[in-house]
Amino acid sequence: MLSISALTLKKTIALLVLVGPVSMVPIFLAATEGLDLPGKLRFARTIGTSVTLALLVATFMGMPILGLLGVSLGAMQVGGGVIVLLLAIAMVLGKESTFKGAPLVNTENGVREAAIVPLAIPLLAGPAAFSYVMGNSAWHRYTDLIHVVAPILIVGAACWITFHMACEAEKKIHQSTLDVVERVGGFILAAMAVEMMAAGLRGLFPMLSTAT
Repeated sequence: MLSISALTLKKTIALLVLVGPVSMVPIFLAATEGLDLPGKLRFARTIGTSVTLALLVATFMGMPILGLLGVSLGAMQVGGGVIVLLLAIAMVLGKESTFKGAPLVNTENGVREAAIVPLAIPLLAGPAAFSYVMGNSAWHRYTDLIHVVAPILIVGAACWITFHMACEAEKKIHQSTLDVVERVGGFILAAMAVEMMAAGLRGLFPMLSTAT
């Protein structure tokens, strides 16, 4: 039987792959276009915090909420996949500014802010990550909470650090390079969206899994 530390490490690696903050860097840079550096750093922190909170809520309340609403994991995967696919198409066509979730707005202090949707949810904390944490949320002793909660906290911090570093590195990268990365990221994101929807459809229609 795996020790708590080994189980925590295993879950952390799996969740980090599912969340994939590095692959979302082009989208983060597009979403923060027009913000000054302090605003981008603040947004990076907000994204990390939002991902952490979303995954914690999914861990401890996800299944009861889905049951109450009558929504299956498969339906959530298909819905999330559609949103991700729309964003991927917008990135490839260079129209990502229309899919940032909301326009930049001025706060009471006159500071421009960006929206956490759809970057934090459902791109980072999406159906795949939600499904994983909900499927691994069982605990019987208080010590079990370590391998349930710690991976989420670590992944949330990884999102924050990744986007923080992206903010610092952006000024050293030419805009043409960012455009190329964004287009390539759009193609990769489209493939991820199709996989997400396919997994959801298999969950909704089990006969698709056995079809040849």
